[in-house]
Amino acid sequence: MDNSLSQGAVAAFILAAVTIAMIAQGFVSLLEHNRRKLAMEVIKAAIEAGKEPPQQLYDQLSKADQAKAPWSEVVLFSALGFGFWIAYANAEADQRTAFLVVASVMTVSALGCLGIALMRPGRGNDDK
Repeated sequence: MDNSLSQGAVAAFILAAVTIAMIAQGFVSLLEHNRRKLAMEVIKAAIEAGKEPPQQLYDQLSKADQAKAPWSEVVLFSALGFGFWIAYANAEADQRTAFLVVASVMTVSALGCLGIALMRPGRGNDDK
């Protein structure tokens, strides 16, 4: 009973982590879309008025095209890896291999995303 309860808690933790991450990414994408749309509307209105749009708007749009560091992926894969390591530790002997494989993949993915985030893609002159 105790082991099934802990596996249920791990499953709930993993589901909550994935759900929160997906909702957060959707919200961030919506905010980014609205910001770009507003900048394009201001540029359009300035051009229609016969004026040159401010350079800051063009800079804002070009900055949005740069690659962003995957910090949210680091958090997500770390949380998933942590959850699967707990599941691995509490699993029955015949189920441990599956949890080990998934936990290892999530941990390696988190480390890979951390490496990419620390290198900060899109900020150097050599990226293009």
